[in-house]
Amino acid sequence: MANFPTFAMRLMRKAARHATQASWRFTLLVTLAHAASAAAGLIVLGETPLVSSALQFVYFYIVTGSSVGYGDFSPQSPAGKLFTALWVIPGAISIFAFVVGKIVGEVSMGLRQIMNGHGDFSDKSGHLVVIGRVEGQTDRLLEETQHLHGARDVVIVSTHDLSTVKAGWDWVRATSLANPTDLNRAGIARADFVVILAESDDESLTACLAICALDVAGHCVAYFRDRAPADLVETHCPKIETVTSNTVEQVARSLSDPGASDLLRRLVSTRVGATLHSARLSGPDRITVDRAMAALLDGHGATLIGYRPEDGGDPVMAMRPGTELSAGQTIYYIAETRLPAKVDLT
Repeated sequence: MANFPTFAMRLMRKAARHATQASWRFTLLVTLAHAASAAAGLIVLGETPLVSSALQFVYFYIVTGSSVGYGDFSPQSPAGKLFTALWVIPGAISIFAFVVGKIVGEVSMGLRQIMNGHGDFSDKSGHLVVIGRVEGQTDRLLEETQHLHGARDVVIVSTHDLSTVKAGWDWVRATSLANPTDLNRAGIARADFVVILAESDDESLTACLAICALDVAGHCVAYFRDRAPADLVETHCPKIETVTSNTVEQVARSLSDPGASDLLRRLVSTRVGATLHSARLSGPDRITVDRAMAALLDGHGATLIGYRPEDGGDPVMAMRPGTELSAGQTIYYIAETRLPAKVDLT
């Protein structure tokens, strides 16, 4: 008996190696078959206290199989003891070890799949999907996004190994950033935000074209280093907003207008002073630019700087007095704090 714990541990380790190969249906059938044969044998041998009720037998069977052995119930006859020692105990312990090994094996396999990028997050909703991983830039982007929108689940789609991704961020290993199967595993269809930030504009372009063919309801933004692929995306995938690097333009602007680059930096910053925001007009049905400016400034302490036309064209910043805005249009304003997504200026 001194070696019994060692025997049980060896049995559990051996069962764990083979547990994941058997189905749960097979495991259930084996368990029921052994339990039924054990109960029948105890009844035949006169061990009625052990099988006086279904609950009583289940308790005895689990205590025996888990090798706890409280001793409050045990066979009394020599035949019952022999039957229990040769059939009930070995079978119950083997099945218990097998079930525990199967559970541990499946949990471990699931964790390994998630850590290796093979997890399935298609059931997620309201999260942020980042397609591509650029060292330094992606982490900074996520920090800024969470500062603006609060903590939310993040799923990164990458063709590279991200096993060292930050805690709380999930990732999907993709064969290509344009692979629909991998994008769907990231839960892109139900994400609130989708950001395309790849190592090259070619990868970003193919990812945009793939997303355009999918049913994505969230707000999609793609970053490009050059304007040409961004223009192509805007032409063929108008639902994806594009952002291009304007470093060169900022340098040129600073040469002719000193301090302009600092102003632009502050306008897009998420942490320094008043910054640029957007909202949709929810009312009234029609309002002039003059009245909208006054209502924003007096009611919200915000400054209107532009709007997007009803036809979805480029934003207008040179606003003429008397121009009318309609409910549903997007307006752009500068304020210390963000206003609600829908603003009523009635």
